[in-house]
Amino acid sequence: MINKKIFFILIINILLTSISFAQIPSPLKGVKVSATAILGTATGIYTYNYSIYNPPINDGKIRSFDIDISKPSGGQELNSAGLIIQRWVKADGTMLKRSFEEEIARLRKLLRKPVIPVGARPPLGLPFPGWSADITVTGTVGWGGSDENLILPNQTLGGFILTSYGLPGIREATNDPVIDYDNLPEEYWENVELTTQLQDSLTYHLKTIGPTAPPADFKPLPFLDYIISLKHEAYNLGWIKNKGIENSLDAKLDNAKKKIEQGNIEAAKNILNAFINEVEAQGCVTYEDCSSGKHISPEAYALLKYNVQYLISNLR
Repeated sequence: MINKKIFFILIINILLTSISFAQIPSPLKGVKVSATAILGTATGIYTYNYSIYNPPINDGKIRSFDIDISKPSGGQELNSAGLIIQRWVKADGTMLKRSFEEEIARLRKLLRKPVIPVGARPPLGLPFPGWSADITVTGTVGWGGSDENLILPNQTLGGFILTSYGLPGIREATNDPVIDYDNLPEEYWENVELTTQLQDSLTYHLKTIGPTAPPADFKPLPFLDYIISLKHEAYNLGWIKNKGIENSLDAKLDNAKKKIEQGNIEAAKNILNAFINEVEAQGCVTYEDCSSGKHISPEAYALLKYNVQYLISNLR
């Protein structure tokens, strides 16, 4: 009888322990992605560099990072020469690589939407197997971390590299936490729909810069309106930190627009070059260059400088 009681108590303890460990992880909060973009003048390729900070308010580890690279409707067909997907570092230290064209050929029947040609590289110098880089069927470029190299709370990991001929635009991005599927509550077991809803609820959504395609049918005024919208959103995202600077940039863009409408292209170019000079004076190319006196982040710097340069080069 005593043995039966002991056995019963043990079973109850095991069940209670299982229930206590069966829990839903907390959503990621406050993840910060810092980004820069630098144009290689000899190649025409932009190099985008991302750093991810997982703040201490989170108890979850970040396992993946994805950026939307879907091609906008009416966008140019961009060059893909020299763009390499460096997928991961192998055990012998060499890199498994595919060209963008090889990667797209592999995915062509699965891709749900056209994408901007890109190269990608995971962070280097990490213990094997590190992180991997891939183009996904949903139209993103994604990086995934191994169990040994997840981004812990209060930890930063940089070196997520993207290369493209695409101009900087504002892109949607996501970070996903680790989910211990074996320890989810019973209602999630073998319930794909519920598990997918859980994954989506835990994902952290944000905006960053990434490559996009300028319009194939280029018209100066609509493109200038697009730049104005980029400037407004950059301010709302905190990438332009001073209202006076934003007003000054607004005034230059408005004046340039009036000159284009009047057909005075040289005057418009002069104003737009003055706009670039202000961005360079008030902005920083990288976060290491940013001082307390700078009011334009590297994200806004790349957005505004390179898109206005493109506009100037296409004004006739």
